Parts: sequence; structure tokens; C-alpha cells
Amino acid sequence: RIIDYPVVKKLVLIEGRIEDSLISAINKTGEQDLLALMLADIFGWDIDFYLDLRKDDTFRLLVEKKYINGRFSSYEQILAAYFINQRHLYEAFRFTYPDSSQTDYFDSKGNSLRREFLKSPLKYTRVSSRFSLRRLHPIRKIYRPHYGVDFAAPVGTPVQATADGLVTFAGWNGGAGRMVKIKHSHSYETMYLHLSRLGPGIYRGARVRSGQVIGYVGSSGESTGPHLDYRLLYHGQYVNPLGWKFQPAEPLGEKYRPEFNQQVENLRQLLLYPLPLFADY
Repeated sequence: RIIDYPVVKKLVLIEGRIEDSLISAINKTGEQDLLALMLADIFGWDIDFYLDLRKDDTFRLLVEKKYINGRFSSYEQILAAYFINQRHLYEAFRFTYPDSSQTDYFDSKGNSLRREFLKSPLKYTRVSSRFSLRRLHPIRKIYRPHYGVDFAAPVGTPVQATADGLVTFAGWNGGAGRMVKIKHSHSYETMYLHLSRLGPGIYRGARVRSGQVIGYVGSSGESTGPHLDYRLLYHGQYVNPLGWKFQPAEPLGEKYRPEFNQQVENLRQLLLYPLPLFADY
């Protein structure tokens, strides 16, 4: 027989302090890894959660949690969040457009948190080699330019497209090994080298979305170990992905500002002065 268990959503305030990683800090609050990934997705255009984090960075967020028959079932949405990284306050407020039901995150002034490109093609990793015009090649043992940024990560780590675009190459490319190249708007291109395999549905001519998995870290081609060589081109010229300044997405339209401003005020009160820590609604 079918049993209908009671389903309850709770709005929960969670706050923490960085000691080593975001996942570890979230775990110390009693929450699961997924919540750290959700928070990283929101601020991922401004904060690289491996390179940019510092000890004693802090965060505070309001998240919907679903309970079935009194037991935690899933995270729903993060409605608002503060993140202080290197003494700079980043803020996020979720807004749903009333005429389309699409959602996005904005700061309190209505500026979109989205940028043209994500800061990193991997969610959690470390940089093992930076963009350089003169680097000793680890295999050929000669000095030559290194036009990308190497991210060390285990084989099989998902690689995400850093922006919407069109796949112009997907396959084997000599010393680059298994590679994906994507053409983006505003004369940008990105390249993802040394993959172990391609992501589902990735082929020449496929359209991809920002954050979509386009492959998995490997060590194919001329490589001394598992890593991703990530490259960015602007008007056909290689540029440093870590230092390049991307333009933000369009801000919130004026006609939505009154409703948005009211929501921001309400969420700010909950973030700063949480009366009950847990609220059923």
C-alpha cells in the first residue's frame, strides 16, 4: 500500500569559517558536500574555490531543506548568501522572474553574479603550471611558451565548459591528446587538453551550456600525469585565463526592481537577524 508521509520545507540559516576548504567548512556545520557545491556554483564567477580561498574567510547562507517524515531528504534552493573572501564581501540574492519563472542570482544592487566565463573549468583543484611565454617543457626538455593553465586533478574529474558555446573540435589532437575546443560569443574560444574521455553528447557541432560537463581529466597525449591544460583565446590570440577580466551579464531590469528590492530587504533581515534558526513554511 502507498503511504503518504508528511513533507516539510524548512528555511535554514547556515554559517561557517574556512579552515582549509569549503567542503570541510560546510561539513563542520553538519551539512553535506552538495551544499558546498551549490554555494560554489553561485559565487563561481567571482571566487575560485581552490585558488582564492583564505583561512578565516566566512560565509552565511539561507537554504531551503526538505524533510520527509521528519528526516532530511534534499536541499532545495539557496535563497541568499554572504561570502567574505580576502576581506571582500560577496552577496547573492535569488530572484525568480514573475513573467518567465526563470531564476538568477544578483547582488543587492541588481547586478548579475554571472560573468561571460566561469573562473575555472574544474570545481575543486589546484594549479600545477601557469600561463607563461617561456616554460621548460616537461617531456621535450626545451623552453617554449605554455599558453594554458594546468589544473592537477585525479583521472575522471569532470571538466565543465566555462561558457555557452559551439564545439568546433572534439577528439584526438596529437600532443594535446584527447581535446575539446569551443567557440564562444564575443570572439572567445576555449580549449581543454589531455582528457581521458569526452562528456556525453560532446561532438563537433554540439552546443554546450556554461557548467556543462564536456569531458574528464586524463593524461592523454604529451603528459607526465593527470591534469587539465585549459586555454583561452580572444580574437585568435592566447590570453591568460587567470588574469583576464570578463564582462558581467546584464543587470536586473528596472521593471523588476521594486519586487526584487523588497525580497532583498526581507532576506537581509533573515541573514542578519535570524529569529528562529529553523522556520517551517
